[in-house]
Amino acid sequence: MKIIVNFKSGFKQTFIVPKDMLAIEFRRLAEEIGGNIENIEFSLPPRQAGFSTSELSGILQLPE
Repeated sequence: MKIIVNFKSGFKQTFIVPKDMLAIEFRRLAEEIGGNIENIEFSLPPRQAGFSTSELSGILQLPE
């Protein structure tokens, strides 16, 4: 899955994340690379049956 992380510093990084990686592992990795996270944008490949492209992407706001 392709994930774009926007950091509070203004830095933006794109990650290609394996399906079996836990969210908490990914968050720790991203924070080690870029610091505090502002939000995370994610998308799934359009080949997922039953969903439109707009339903497969979004932004996740992380709690403080």
